[in-house]
Amino acid sequence: MNLNRLSKSAQIDRYAVEFTYSRPYYLALIFCGGMPIVPKHIFDSGADFNTHKNNRFPIGTGPYRFSEWKTGKSITLVRNERYRGKKPDIQKVVYKVIAEGSVALQMFKKGEIDVMGVRDIEWVRQTNSKKFTDNFYKLKYFLPSFSYIGWNQSRVFFKDRRVRLAMTHLVNRKEILDKLLFGLGKIVTGPFYIFGKAYNEKIKPWPYDPQRARQLLTEAGWIDHDGDGIIDKDGTEFSFTFMLSSGSKFGERLASLLKEDFSKVGIEMDINRFEWAVYLDKIQSRNFDATSLGWSDPDFQDDPYQIWHSSQINGGSNYIGFSNREADRIIEAGRKEFNDARRNKMYHRFHAILNYEQPYTFLYTSPALAVVSKRFTNVKVHTRGMNFVEWKVRKTQ
Repeated sequence: MNLNRLSKSAQIDRYAVEFTYSRPYYLALIFCGGMPIVPKHIFDSGADFNTHKNNRFPIGTGPYRFSEWKTGKSITLVRNERYRGKKPDIQKVVYKVIAEGSVALQMFKKGEIDVMGVRDIEWVRQTNSKKFTDNFYKLKYFLPSFSYIGWNQSRVFFKDRRVRLAMTHLVNRKEILDKLLFGLGKIVTGPFYIFGKAYNEKIKPWPYDPQRARQLLTEAGWIDHDGDGIIDKDGTEFSFTFMLSSGSKFGERLASLLKEDFSKVGIEMDINRFEWAVYLDKIQSRNFDATSLGWSDPDFQDDPYQIWHSSQINGGSNYIGFSNREADRIIEAGRKEFNDARRNKMYHRFHAILNYEQPYTFLYTSPALAVVSKRFTNVKVHTRGMNFVEWKVRKTQ
């Protein structure tokens, strides 16, 4: 959201504030309603808000209140006895900071932790025994997120839509899912939540098809003219660099698979690794050929403006330089459409445009994986995940 849409705000009475926007925006209410209430008597001391000492002692009106913060070790909440709603059964919640996931899982199995997220390999190989499932819940749910390979369209290799489609045909997404993620994710074809109404279910993933990829590359003029094993066009060899954030084990394994498959059609791919700060700078300055990243949207908002509108190529998050006039029109119209059904129909068309143009090779959406002690009852999985405020402590005999 562009905050300059918000023209003014005014206090109506003690409990109401009116916001006025310069233009209609269908997510306006969500953004205004999501602004946190900051207590003036706590923070209005003249100190900078971002470094204010009272940030170490947060206050609120929810079912729990802050109790203790041990830096690098834990944060403790206790039940808010003045909470106006139904009070939760759990009286104290301790968030423990444990750097090593394997250590955390061992602590969980010993009963020193009640709930934690686990990695896919832990889900498949370390939580399947009868003893484990007798004592713990295994819970899986999907949030709005997806991983992708982005092709920088300012590079000569990826300007042509046929080349980008060829690259997608060369990515064996089923193999990636099975080998690297133990088959736990779902292949996606567009940027919207896979179970949401904006997602166009009619669009099926482009198949792994090296033969079709070769045809597309040939049509685009990429042929091995000099017989050296690397396809070329106008004297330029198809030799590009795939950029990784150093330390990404998944990225390393993905890059190895891609490098091998691309080489089979005469494409040479080098792999460069950078520390996160350098990597991020290269992404934001669009100084890369191709890379793999992911987007997530914990607020379940479908507005594609920041990532896909052409105005966001410089200064926004449209790092691969996607530009399409029809897509721009849909994005702009969608922001002003308050009827969900009509807006989703627009987004279905936008989804189809992305599927045709292939600025990204959309990979998959991965589930959130969690394990919870069975000393709790009423443990449910909602669309947005779990809510421990609902949980009950199982009564012991």
